[in-house]
Amino acid sequence: MKHILTLLIAVIIIENSYAQQSAKSVENEIIDLEKSFAEAIKARDSVRASSMQVETYFLAVGIQGRPLQIIPRSMWLQNLKNYVVESYSFDDIKVNVYGNTAVALVLFTQKATSGGRDRSAQFLLTDIWVKQDRGWVIAERHSSRPEVAPAK
Repeated sequence: MKHILTLLIAVIIIENSYAQQSAKSVENEIIDLEKSFAEAIKARDSVRASSMQVETYFLAVGIQGRPLQIIPRSMWLQNLKNYVVESYSFDDIKVNVYGNTAVALVLFTQKATSGGRDRSAQFLLTDIWVKQDRGWVIAERHSSRPEVAPAK
């Protein structure tokens, strides 16, 4: 009985370790996909960007004093040709995995224009990734601006 209990504890420890390693592996995969998606946007590569999205993808933008602005995939892809990214940086990324869903919180800074309008700023992006037969794809993106730090 003592040996069975020891074996059971060892199996639980090994399974827990494997689950943690697996989640870390998915986190790293999502981070790589975030970088690839950003590169597709910078390159204005609608074919590559669309291959990384579900058919029902949308961008939700929060603008103070207005209802949520929902940009469906077709409009997002059409606008991509007018979105000129000069430079960008990932300031921080946190990924949480929930089975076949992953949520990436991304603090992202860019110098960019969209249709000639300045879109340079730091953004807080929330990307929802889902695992499908073809791999991880982005289902939706939520974009907002971080709060201004309080004066010291």
